[in-house]
Amino acid sequence: MGKINSLKDVISFNSNFKTAINLYLSLNKTDKVLSYIPTMSSVRFLGEYAKAVLENKEQATLLVGPYGKGKSHLLLVLLAVLTLERNSENTEVINELVKKINLVEEVGPIVAEEIHKLWSKKKFLPVLISDTTGDLTQAFLYGLNDAMKRAQLMDLIPDTYYSIAIERINDWKQNYPDTFVAFEREISKYGKTTVELEAELKMYSKDSLSIFKKIYPSITAGSEFNPMVVSEVLPLYKSIGEKIVEDYEYSGIYIVFDEFSKFIESQNGIAAGANMKLLQDICELATDSQNAQIYFTMIAHKSIKEYGQYLSQDIINSFTGIEGRIIEKTFVTSEKNNFELIKNAIVKD
Repeated sequence: MGKINSLKDVISFNSNFKTAINLYLSLNKTDKVLSYIPTMSSVRFLGEYAKAVLENKEQATLLVGPYGKGKSHLLLVLLAVLTLERNSENTEVINELVKKINLVEEVGPIVAEEIHKLWSKKKFLPVLISDTTGDLTQAFLYGLNDAMKRAQLMDLIPDTYYSIAIERINDWKQNYPDTFVAFEREISKYGKTTVELEAELKMYSKDSLSIFKKIYPSITAGSEFNPMVVSEVLPLYKSIGEKIVEDYEYSGIYIVFDEFSKFIESQNGIAAGANMKLLQDICELATDSQNAQIYFTMIAHKSIKEYGQYLSQDIINSFTGIEGRIIEKTFVTSEKNNFELIKNAIVKD
């Protein structure tokens, strides 16, 4: 053995060890699942969530924990077990995951068995809520639409006010040039182009839909834009959940609200009431679900009550309405947990 000048001559970092996980970008990437470093704390939490799905309980949860402790990676692994396609290649990945979990002291064997049971169930449709800077209704509609695209279930997506508006614009463009020119002229009064408006409608922008509704009578001889379609969040999630369970070999829908802390911090008195009502309704929808299961997990860095130091009392009061509908789980890690992470992050050369 040659001369050793520093520790890097005999050890290196495990290339699978990452300090941060982006749920949206990493969803169902099997290499991310295999890079999971099981610790006693994270495996215990994984077991709690697995048991909840197996027993159809604790459908609405708030997962609380500080930055960099593995919350996102934990949920990434859970979502993989719940939502990956049930095929031989993915089964090998899950079997490898189970082997690693099984080695964890005390809780490993029990959780490994629960993961096996979850994998034997039909998969869930994962819905990620991540863009929370605007209207929450918009975020839930976009999240479901994006999930359906990823799962190649676009034929199931019912018409909404947004999709019908886009169809009308395209129809004018192709078949009624005079109407389309009039539409462009009216849109320009709001400082927008048709391309911009269409893009915003595809993102479920409530403001852009409002503009379209205002313009519509002026270019259609006074008629109102009022198609009979489903565009409310709750009936949409409920109907899609029931449809995929009945006809497409799914167990239901699993919703993850990532960066919930940022959402809380962005609230103001005007939007908070409507947004909190929607969250209450989603929690109730999940709690009441039976055959077509719906689960809703929010990720935050601290308990809701701890935001009171810089949020108004009105906003805090809005949150109290959902506290009784969710189960708060605190992801606490120990020194042993940190040691386990460090040990697995280092490779002897």
